Amino acid sequence: MASSKLKVVRKVFGYAGFFFLAVVVAFFLTFPYDALKDRVRLEADKAGYFARIGSMGPGFFAVRAKGLELSKKSDADPPPAPLKIDSVSAGPTLLPPGAAVTAKLFGGTVAVKVSGLSAVRVRVDVDDLNLASPDLKAFSGIDFSGLVEAHLDLSLPRVAVGPGPAEPDLGQASGTIALDVKGLAVNGGSMSMVIPQFGPEPTPLDLPKIVVGDLSGKLKFDKGAGTVEKLEAKSADLELKVGGTLKLAKRLEYTEPNVEVRFKPDPEFQKRLGLIGSALSMVGPDPQDPSWRLGRLTGYLGRPNFR
Repeated sequence: MASSKLKVVRKVFGYAGFFFLAVVVAFFLTFPYDALKDRVRLEADKAGYFARIGSMGPGFFAVRAKGLELSKKSDADPPPAPLKIDSVSAGPTLLPPGAAVTAKLFGGTVAVKVSGLSAVRVRVDVDDLNLASPDLKAFSGIDFSGLVEAHLDLSLPRVAVGPGPAEPDLGQASGTIALDVKGLAVNGGSMSMVIPQFGPEPTPLDLPKIVVGDLSGKLKFDKGAGTVEKLEAKSADLELKVGGTLKLAKRLEYTEPNVEVRFKPDPEFQKRLGLIGSALSMVGPDPQDPSWRLGRLTGYLGRPNFR
């Protein structure tokens, strides 16, 4: 009798599982991929970018796009180099319910998972991202080198805002962020940046070789209050140590840093920096050790102040 009931239960679960699998496979096989490609291009156009997609189709329980190129709209001749992404896969997660996106670019992988009901858990894993990739150099204009590994794991509670449904609140997030970059260096290139000592307008700069070395860091957050537990690097050109706190806000640009940046540049290296080196020389010495310089990062991430 018990054996007969067990067989019935197995059949029910077997047919239910097969039906569910058939529905999922049919969904991805009949998904309107051309319409999705058009929507992606339209959204990129609204944001001021050109989007090119080599192909789009079904992946393993996911939608997969290959050969993506994203470039900013510009009248410059030649136009800006695009950001090239080998592939992007996006699909649902079941336990807990949510969504997962995986991108392959610069020789590595970036995986993002967002899941949860009463609280939203956000996980980001960056593995083997090669900063020496020619695609990154063409897109950024800077010749980097280094191998990046990073991990973010934050839990955002849902908070009711007005009469609408509860929304994830970054200002109350808890979790950790870890960063490990091997052999970080800038080998040349050009960029524009705001140097407060030289006015509010971006200053174009030709970058010399800057060897940062191995950079490692860890940040811990508890209900929106963040602590820089470790962020340091050391090379023949530069020693760097960072500590302090960050107060998260609902919008990332309003996050308030209160961070002390201690650095000790090699004198010859500082000369090679040109204007950047002149700006660094205006940062005062560390009272605990005058051979180091001590700067403070305050304000908001969207409008930082460094003195």
